[in-house]
Amino acid sequence: MDLTDLNVFRKETDAAAAAAAAVSAIDGRLHRSVKTREKIVVAFIHLIGQGNPSPTAEHIASEAKVGLRTVFRHFEDMETLYREITQRLDELMMPLVLKPLQATDWRDKLMESIERRCDIFDHIAPYHTAAQLHMHESRHILLQVQRRVKIEKDILARLIPANLLANPVFFESLSMMVSLETWMRLRSLQRLSADQSKTIVMRVVESMLASHAPEPAPEPAPEPMSVPVP
Repeated sequence: MDLTDLNVFRKETDAAAAAAAAVSAIDGRLHRSVKTREKIVVAFIHLIGQGNPSPTAEHIASEAKVGLRTVFRHFEDMETLYREITQRLDELMMPLVLKPLQATDWRDKLMESIERRCDIFDHIAPYHTAAQLHMHESRHILLQVQRRVKIEKDILARLIPANLLANPVFFESLSMMVSLETWMRLRSLQRLSADQSKTIVMRVVESMLASHAPEPAPEPAPEPMSVPVP
């Protein structure tokens, strides 16, 4: 390799090293950006979970230990953060909602599903409160709340017999009784414990089922008697 070739080789090597360093710097900045964004979301979720349904950007910045400008650099406005939290809640709760039930009889399945629903509600109630405060300001949040209600009703509809489902008064009453809104009233406004609230919900559902027994399946018609032909 002569001097000219050596110079060319050095230039190519330096260029490759510079390109690698630039890529590494970009990767480092991206990693830090993702990490900072995650810190902001975690801080937001933590504040709501601790009972602050509408934390300010200042509160979030303080909790995440980042600057206020950093919060708005990652999230253009507070609605963007609320969108993020609805997605996170779906990721956390949907596997529990869709987990197969262990019971076999439809009544036992229904009661198992409602008991599980109460446990889930107790975890997500603070976040639903936060969503309710902002759902009339954000179509996205409103649609997410409506979607959650539809999921609740769809699951219930799959668990009860057809004749109970066909009774709109019964079905809507049952749906309201086992809703997140009812649970929040029992826990927040009536200040009942989780166990007390669950007992009330289960007993009311049992009473509703007892007063609206599903129609028994029709008995098969008797086979006609054979008459010997003379």
